Amino acid sequence: MKSKLVEETFLLRLAPDLERELPIVKLSGTDKRIASFVMLGDVELNARCAELLVEKMKSKNLLEKFDMVVALEAKGIALAHEFAQILNFPYYVVIRKSVKKYMISPNTVPVESITSFGEQTLVLNGLDAERINDKQVCIIEDVIATGGSVRAACNIIEKAGGVVTVIATVLLKGDFEDPRLLYYHKPPI
Repeated sequence: MKSKLVEETFLLRLAPDLERELPIVKLSGTDKRIASFVMLGDVELNARCAELLVEKMKSKNLLEKFDMVVALEAKGIALAHEFAQILNFPYYVVIRKSVKKYMISPNTVPVESITSFGEQTLVLNGLDAERINDKQVCIIEDVIATGGSVRAACNIIEKAGGVVTVIATVLLKGDFEDPRLLYYHKPPI
């Protein structure tokens, strides 16, 4: 579907049967332009990207390296759900971006993201911190640009007693480097 709101697009091909037309958008308050990859609401995209990540992990023998999946709010949640479902994980943990009234002893760390305004806070509910304790963790993200959010997530997971062994993302858009990183695609834009 062509939008009247988008002047320029980028065709992203993730697999022979999977492509999306991404709008080129200017990040508000900056002169930066990005191809906006938003998986939220796209059922097929989340399911196929989870399958592609699992296949790539299998080929690199990474599936044995973790026993817990963690997603960052919000765009990685649907992807992590599909990913955990493929692997028959009964549960995954979500690191939130604000403290919720229902949380028990929440753990927090500050973070700055290229796609959000100002400093934010990542929050891990105390109950989820208990689930992560003594676990080998795979962080699932839709996109990693600078890696700021992922570094903060690693910090909060380690404070909870977990060990991040794999960082998996569909798209790597920046120069983030980490020996635990697995990405499916690095687009030229």
